[in-house]
Amino acid sequence: MKPAGNPDAVSMHDAANGFACISTFSAKKRARLGLLLMFRYGFWRWRVWLPSVSDDASYPAFIRWGMRIETGYDNWSGYDLLATNEASDGFLRAFHVRHCS
Repeated sequence: MKPAGNPDAVSMHDAANGFACISTFSAKKRARLGLLLMFRYGFWRWRVWLPSVSDDASYPAFIRWGMRIETGYDNWSGYDLLATNEASDGFLRAFHVRHCS
């Protein structure tokens, strides 16, 4: 899944749960997407951040109106935004088209 050419690339794929997942290896792009979710779309962060003891991490989720987008990092797919239900799946797909394509 690591990008061959552009490490700043943002990709979308279906995760194992069947919902949308946006991935990037760029911390700058991931921060930009997070700021868009909070300040343009009104998402809140939920859960305490725990420091990682391995090469992967789980960060606070974005929540809003029944939508929940989990966030994390691992060294195979980079920073992830993962939809957890139908509402967040539709939102994340439209978000990718509007802000990542």
